[in-house]
Amino acid sequence: MDAAGAEPLIRTAELRITRIRRPPGLKIEGVVDVHTHRHLRTALEAIGSTGGDLQLELSQLEFLDLGGLRMLIAFARTRDEGHHVELTGLAPHLRNVIALVGWDATPGLRLGAHRVN
Repeated sequence: MDAAGAEPLIRTAELRITRIRRPPGLKIEGVVDVHTHRHLRTALEAIGSTGGDLQLELSQLEFLDLGGLRMLIAFARTRDEGHHVELTGLAPHLRNVIALVGWDATPGLRLGAHRVN
């Protein structure tokens, strides 16, 4: 359990994903790469049926590869009209990549507060 008493959905040597309740979503910590994609997919599927807006808290994310980023963008596209996936705590360089390729205009995606590096 974490300090708030939440049990992680995923806990490996590289990645820890915990469900958050307010706002609903996930806290993703560690490394998302080819070795952990399946874990990220499992966690996203676990919250996919949650109605309303969702938050993915990424301030403790150490690394996110392009495959993982594509997974987050694709997940945002699955939200019902008018509902969003908000990425918070996003590192500035990842925010720049998202904007550079035009993914910041993805339906269902919202870029929240960013991490200060």
